[in-house]
Amino acid sequence: MELQPIPFPDLVRRMRREAERRGAIFDLPVRKWWRADEGIDLSAFHFGHRASNPVGPAAGPHTQLAQNIVLAWLAGGRIIELKTVQANDRLHIPRPCIHVPNIGYNVEWSQELRVEQSVLEYAKAAYLIEILKATRAFGLLPSDRGLHTVFDISVGYDLEGIRTRKVTGFIETLKDPGRVYGTLRSELTGDLEPFADIEPPTPISDTVTLSTFHGCPADQIEAICLYLLEEVGVHTIIKLNPTLLGFERVRELLIDRLGYRHLRLRRAAFDTDLQYQEGLDILRRLRSAAERLGSIVGAKFTNTLVVENDPTLFPTQTDPYMYVSGAPLHVLAMNLMQRVREDLGFELPVSFSAGIDVRNFPDAVACGMVPVTTCTDLLKQGGFGRLPGYLRALSRALERCGVDSREAYVLAARGHAARAIEEALATFPGHTALPSRTREKLLHTAAQSPNEAPRALRRAAEEARLDGDALLLHASRVAGRLNGGDIVPAVAGDSRYHALHNSRSPRQIDSVLGLHDCISCDLCIQACPNDAIFAYEVEPAVGEGFAVREAHQLAVFEGACNECSNCEVYCPEAGAPLVEKEMVFLTREAYEASALDGFCREDGLLLARLGGREYRIDTEREDRFEDAGLGPLDVWRARAVWYAIFRSPDPNPVNPAPS
Repeated sequence: MELQPIPFPDLVRRMRREAERRGAIFDLPVRKWWRADEGIDLSAFHFGHRASNPVGPAAGPHTQLAQNIVLAWLAGGRIIELKTVQANDRLHIPRPCIHVPNIGYNVEWSQELRVEQSVLEYAKAAYLIEILKATRAFGLLPSDRGLHTVFDISVGYDLEGIRTRKVTGFIETLKDPGRVYGTLRSELTGDLEPFADIEPPTPISDTVTLSTFHGCPADQIEAICLYLLEEVGVHTIIKLNPTLLGFERVRELLIDRLGYRHLRLRRAAFDTDLQYQEGLDILRRLRSAAERLGSIVGAKFTNTLVVENDPTLFPTQTDPYMYVSGAPLHVLAMNLMQRVREDLGFELPVSFSAGIDVRNFPDAVACGMVPVTTCTDLLKQGGFGRLPGYLRALSRALERCGVDSREAYVLAARGHAARAIEEALATFPGHTALPSRTREKLLHTAAQSPNEAPRALRRAAEEARLDGDALLLHASRVAGRLNGGDIVPAVAGDSRYHALHNSRSPRQIDSVLGLHDCISCDLCIQACPNDAIFAYEVEPAVGEGFAVREAHQLAVFEGACNECSNCEVYCPEAGAPLVEKEMVFLTREAYEASALDGFCREDGLLLARLGGREYRIDTEREDRFEDAGLGPLDVWRARAVWYAIFRSPDPNPVNPAPS
């Protein structure tokens, strides 16, 4: 299936209509949204931009369509990593491509859209979020607290591709999106005209995370970063691979200690990948280049772990490898993160995405990393609705430490506030401007009242005509490294990351999934990263040779389904919702391009493909459904789809603003 972006006006109308009628947006009810706590400041700086908290979705399946990105924002994501874009935008990705029964496996790469579509989707998402901020989500948000949002671009995978007009132009457009915003603004006519006055963010992003293929030569990685810094003019983050730990260390952690003996490592994948010392040397040289240019270089931990493909999971994968995420990757990435920070010799911005969940998120934040993003956990039961729990857990961690800000929490989490500030004061540029008496007071405050330390640091820096935010940021990175020294050694010994703890698959029952009347658990709606599955309500009926007994039914919007198969993993019944449930198409072009059974509306016509046969039903004629040559069940199906989906008063992906 080829993804089909939804038109911008349809997204705006659906958001408004759904908020008004159902207290939800894109099927996520307001009770599962994040609301900032009064009196607690979770905000963080990311390359000079303030976000209201440090969490977000990682670059992946949740961040390539505009509605996905909005869902992540509603759930609390405030640093949103947009899905990786590359020059080759006509990929043939194996299907299925995702399997997350406990830990995660995948064989997907970058965006499944054309590059120009990705530009538009990311601009649409930024504009939609700005509309939500301006309207407080059409009145569903109680205040304007906690709305600051940052986007991060991700590109790959080699120098030749990134230098193309296609990818470089993509980055430049997100730096200066005025033209694409103008196009979107011109679509806000009629009832949407008031939203045309809203000013979406410019730039969408000026920070790029570089993702490279496994085996990319060290000199090419460095050359790409220099190109991004010097010629494109963006802050640059290097996404590092867990192979940097080396084959023996990864085998020791993954197999000997964690017990994942079914995962097969290939030494060749380690030998051809970037080596540890090469990585350190690149970061050191790039730091100097970035300082010369007035830019910033950071590191992200980590990419997924490359292992030998399991054909029972991905039978159509032609590459010999698949990629592992989730619990085992968390242990590897945390160990690599701490080792690099201790060996590097200076502090640098660190972001993290590897097996993050509600339980380990506070510790990852305590390590001073910004952002801390997640993907595998959002593919599990609850989907985007799992994200607010991360921020509640972080707020509780702050309360236990007796602090009211994320910055104070990083300083105080493991009792290293005074040591961190002392080290930061000794290494911060211009630190000699701070009098010794001021230093003594700061250390005393850090030791006795760590909650006051961030404010005290800022005041002291400003009195000495230094950048208070920069000094505090430096101190929090030092504290994060020190905290990591306490946190990371215990991670591999925690049984929750071991294979035995992560061997249970989602619950299955002795039942076969059918077109209608499944158990209506809606787990497939939550598990779909693209919001492709939705519910609709019908009038139950019993007819000749069929019975539909439940009002609550499910359908699949073909344009957002990429056959990843995650819905099948989380369906308790035997079968795949993407195969068994009604399929609906947004446009006639999409309908005709597909061979799948399903329905499409074109004005007063209902186009239907059932059992491979084509039907055109004139819905304005009397007895229109009965006269179309359909059997009794298909007559009922056509009626239900027309009235309960295409003509329903409740919005859905193919019926965004019912009249």
